[in-house]
Amino acid sequence: MTHFPKAWAAMLPVTLTLATSALGQELPLYRETLNDPPAKLRAQDDPTARSTAPRVRVGPYVSVQVNVDANGMNIVGDAANEPSLTVNPTDPDNIAVGWRQFDSINSDFRQAGNAFTFDGGQTWTAPTVLTPGIFRSDPVLGATSDGRLLYQSLQENFDVDTFRSSNGGVSYGAPVPSFGGDKNWLAVDATGGLGDGNAYGIWQRFFGCCGSNVLTRSVDAGDSWQFPVGVSLSPTFGTLAVGPEGTLFAAGVDGTFTQDLSQFVVSRSTNAQNPAATPSFDGERVEMGGSMVLGAGPNPGGLLGQANILVDRSPGASRGNAYLLASVNPPGADPMDVHIIRSEDGGETWSDPVRVNDDTGTGWQWMAAGDVALDGRIDAIWADTRNSGQENISEIFYAWSYDGGETWSGNEPITPAWDSFVGFPRQSKIGDYYQVVSGREDASAVYSATLNGEQDVFYVRLFPDCNDNGRSDVTDIDVGDSADADGSGVPDECEGFGGAFVLAEPSPGIAGQLNDFSVSGASADQFVLYYLGAPAGTTPAIGACAGEQIELGNARLIGFVRADGAGNAVLERNVPGGLANRPLGLQAIDLGNCALSNELLFTFDSP
Repeated sequence: MTHFPKAWAAMLPVTLTLATSALGQELPLYRETLNDPPAKLRAQDDPTARSTAPRVRVGPYVSVQVNVDANGMNIVGDAANEPSLTVNPTDPDNIAVGWRQFDSINSDFRQAGNAFTFDGGQTWTAPTVLTPGIFRSDPVLGATSDGRLLYQSLQENFDVDTFRSSNGGVSYGAPVPSFGGDKNWLAVDATGGLGDGNAYGIWQRFFGCCGSNVLTRSVDAGDSWQFPVGVSLSPTFGTLAVGPEGTLFAAGVDGTFTQDLSQFVVSRSTNAQNPAATPSFDGERVEMGGSMVLGAGPNPGGLLGQANILVDRSPGASRGNAYLLASVNPPGADPMDVHIIRSEDGGETWSDPVRVNDDTGTGWQWMAAGDVALDGRIDAIWADTRNSGQENISEIFYAWSYDGGETWSGNEPITPAWDSFVGFPRQSKIGDYYQVVSGREDASAVYSATLNGEQDVFYVRLFPDCNDNGRSDVTDIDVGDSADADGSGVPDECEGFGGAFVLAEPSPGIAGQLNDFSVSGASADQFVLYYLGAPAGTTPAIGACAGEQIELGNARLIGFVRADGAGNAVLERNVPGGLANRPLGLQAIDLGNCALSNELLFTFDSP
């Protein structure tokens, strides 16, 4: 690791050269380009070009299409990719998303798509694009601590504008010139400290306004922007993050002389938060165990993910930790893995890389993104070809870590398989990035995929669910359904402590057919009773446990079965088709000790 002093970036010459790959190959410098004029015929103008917007469920995770028309329908023949999102700190159910909007699959002319929700992502409203008819790309969103939303957008001439919304993304004001350049990123200080309300923008120096000066600051929540300053090592193709004490972090690959895809860097400023100071930066070259990848495999025309700098803002022992998460090309035959490194001293030193994906073969784990939750949990998603063996057929995977990224949960697919070549070559990439914003109980994520046979943007609410009950482990612990004896944030039943009586999600979870209802942790060789009812309310239990209250409204007994010697029981029952698509509650009671299982909130899919 090499340390670079403050103001180093100001001394760098602005010389356009070629990008450098991990193999030392010289590649054309990567940037956004305008190739086509606006579409002559917009798909949205044809009222017959509509189909039902998909809601795609895998396990407990439901992906909802974001780029829809005024009636919530999919527009057949348009395209959307490269999404960004922000969650309103004053109303977590208010989420705004931006993306690259293509009005027709016959033109790669893109504009600033935008949508909002006030119900936690269950439904979306997508107004008209910002500044219709103007080429826009590289959307990035952020929010101030008092709920003002910012949307940054790149123009054809590499100038960046910032749009502001004071009503949750329902509408945005006029664009504010924000200097800028290609592959811009935005971060907003919402710490409540000295820099609260500051906004920061960064971009690559080879295609921008101001040479090696690549970072601009707003000290008035995006109303105006200061002339840019240099950043040590000129981080390129990465993100920004603000630490809990206001430290600004910037990450990417080394942009000192070229787009050096083989060298990751992290720079930081402790004084950027001070409105009276000129931001200055220190930088580090760090080892990620591989290189960034451009224009290969699943995403022929773009990055296969950027460098994600994450900072822990939780009140616990890990507060202030910084993490760098990225998809990288490691040594050997495996084309890509997801790696993470950690700093516990404000970015001075970094750990060895840890591999997040747990597959044992070769595959493309690309487009990694992540965030740190308010309890210190790290959430990560990526696209993954492990199950197809084909570079263009991916699923989105999810994993989480409660120990600073040292170990990770088993990787879980959260989407069906989809083809990343759909739309190629007119839409030559699925975008350059996905994004995750983590809360305490869950995380909001946006990604682009072809689940609908075309490039679309999807939102999904993610949460750790080690006991497979369809609810966040954080909630299980909060409400007392799971114990957490060691305070790790992981339910005891998932750590081998035993003693927890857990009802799992029904399998296959489809109405109109037989389903298995499974419990673990029951009294050995004792009967287990299974109840179904409304999610809210209580119902007196029957039989030997008549004094207990089932935590469901109008609950009815659907069956019982004796647990085996290990405390496991499986009830097989037909679920009537009429129960499909209705929110229901499930709970079990152990007649050996009258213990109640967790309350499982569940919706059976249609046959």
